Amino acid sequence: MIDRLKKLLQSESYTKMTSLEISSFLGLQGQEHAILIKAINQLEEEGLIYISKNGYIHLSSKVNVYLGEIKNVRKYYAICKVHKDYEDIEVEIPNDKLNNAYVKDIVRVMLTSNTTGQVLEIINRNMWEVVCEYKHKEFICDDKFFPYEIKVIKNKSIKLVEGHLVLLKIKKYEGQTIICEVKKIIGHKNDPGMDILSEIIKSGVRYEFSQKLLDYTNNLVNTKEFDLENRVDLTNELIVTIDGIDAKDLDDAISLKILDNGNYYLGVHIADVSYYVTEKNEIDKEAYNRGTSIYLADRVIPMLPHILSNGICSLNPNETRLTISCFMEIDYQGNVINYDIKPSYIQSKARLNYADVNALFKNLDYKYDYFKELKEMLFMMRNLSSILSNKMKKNGYLELDIDEVKLIMDDKTHKVIDIQKRVQDEAEKLIENFMILANETVASHIYYQQLPFIYRIHPTPSLEKLQGLATSLKELDVSLPVKNKIFRVKELQDILEKSKGSDNEDLIANLILRSLSKAVYSVENVGHFGLGSKVYTHFTSPIRRYPDLLVHRHLRKYEFEHNYDSNLEFLIMAAENSSMCERRAVSLERDIEDIKKAEYMSNFIGSVYDGTISGILDFGAFVKLDNTCEGLMRFETIPDFYNQNPAYALRNLKIGSKIRVEVISVNVKNGEINFAYYSKRNIINKKGGYRKHDKNHRRK
Repeated sequence: MIDRLKKLLQSESYTKMTSLEISSFLGLQGQEHAILIKAINQLEEEGLIYISKNGYIHLSSKVNVYLGEIKNVRKYYAICKVHKDYEDIEVEIPNDKLNNAYVKDIVRVMLTSNTTGQVLEIINRNMWEVVCEYKHKEFICDDKFFPYEIKVIKNKSIKLVEGHLVLLKIKKYEGQTIICEVKKIIGHKNDPGMDILSEIIKSGVRYEFSQKLLDYTNNLVNTKEFDLENRVDLTNELIVTIDGIDAKDLDDAISLKILDNGNYYLGVHIADVSYYVTEKNEIDKEAYNRGTSIYLADRVIPMLPHILSNGICSLNPNETRLTISCFMEIDYQGNVINYDIKPSYIQSKARLNYADVNALFKNLDYKYDYFKELKEMLFMMRNLSSILSNKMKKNGYLELDIDEVKLIMDDKTHKVIDIQKRVQDEAEKLIENFMILANETVASHIYYQQLPFIYRIHPTPSLEKLQGLATSLKELDVSLPVKNKIFRVKELQDILEKSKGSDNEDLIANLILRSLSKAVYSVENVGHFGLGSKVYTHFTSPIRRYPDLLVHRHLRKYEFEHNYDSNLEFLIMAAENSSMCERRAVSLERDIEDIKKAEYMSNFIGSVYDGTISGILDFGAFVKLDNTCEGLMRFETIPDFYNQNPAYALRNLKIGSKIRVEVISVNVKNGEINFAYYSKRNIINKKGGYRKHDKNHRRK
């Protein structure tokens, strides 16, 4: 029935009909009409059709009405993620067109242009908790754009003091008022780290393990036998870990030899978390709901309790650990000509970090006392990594070197004292290349056996997205011809290669990244566009990603136990849930990063910086500073903008334009930085910006 209904709605002759008119047109009788109503309801829930107030049924794409989710609300407009034509786009909705909708609400949106819209109705309220400050005997939401009046049901057992941050549970929506009760006291607003904790709670992610689960995990670890039977003993092999200095959950280790035939023999050894976290045990249920570990400015929210993630599963040096090893024989062109996947146990011989390994490669001072065999193996690894990089580029790998930041925090105050760019050097690239190869090898092994499995997929970008990218790149004098021709990934590779070392390198990489579809988990393999992989999965991080744990579990079942039963329905559900958890984690990580950057820039109100325009809206431009902080510069701050010809005033403002701006305000709670256009000549200050009216500073 759904197919018949879709065919009718998509036909050129269809204009509008009610359900009764459609039933009559299709000649339905009795039970068939009930089936039609069920199909109509399903398509409406999926957002494929829109039913007007008078009962007429429209195809959503024909009337430009879609389902969306309100992501955030700002001073003049809200950002809504709209699902249109099988992909997600972001549109702006003026606040007077929100129809009482707020963050997390699922809404029906009518698009008034490609980038703007208005809310027709609220489909689902998804915000049932709100964080507030208890101030002057009232409950004040920390979002200044919060649209509701808050009424709280009194609870005499909860003693509140001025400045307490509390979590309110929303019992009922009544127009512009919400009826709430106090669920818990989070802490005092002046407590260190309370800003991040309140954001964590608002996001809805699980951030604490119950005592019951911790007791269960401790008992499991202390009673489960360390079963070494039917495992390959690798404890005498030279195996090491290479991670960041601060890493605690070490889930991957590597080894490398040269075979008699001259080929490389690479071993990637991954913590066997599935030995402890078995299907449907209590830890597995919690890990499923969390989906991923979340890495924030001053803390980690782990997927697994610490006794597992930092303890018995972590590949700590000189300790026997259970692993699953992927051995790959690789020729001098980077081809895997033979491989083996086995249960194993190892003793890591060294806990190396990226900084020291990079220093070794560059012949700089390093802290680690490398012995001869270890040095030789690391330089062999460096050579193999270079070979793999060349092969990956030939296969279509997009080397998107996006600026990532490390926020340097004060341990006592939990405030940002510095912002540093993360550098991906040879050691980081080496680990990435080896992990990608292991992921491809495991994925291919299962895929070609046609067994149920979970893949990491990244679809090819749509022609519409590529055309939008071509338009943006054109403003940077970069050509990407996509009209009336077959698109080849090499064209994107050439653009990235040519931009290396230029002022616009990061901007171009970001524009390309935004044009790509999001990578997700799926039981259907469509390949990974960004990596240039025909088949790909996530095998290498089972401590911090639930899909990796599932991959290990299926490897154990298929390869080691020769049990080919699999619950495909659960795999589909787990893939969708893992993708959702990943999006939620990324959103929280970005929100916290924005808040902490705004907190840092609040120290420099009045300072002037050189920046680059990274995006343009109708009323202003986003400007990114060299320290990666990004803010909004409204066009009204350009001198005489409204008194002169705006087109003349904006003639040099486009994506990639260099511009000087003054920091005029920040909203730390919302993670917003506001700039004003600055045209006067000033001297740069010691923090990398320009201080007004201070001629005594000199360029650093």
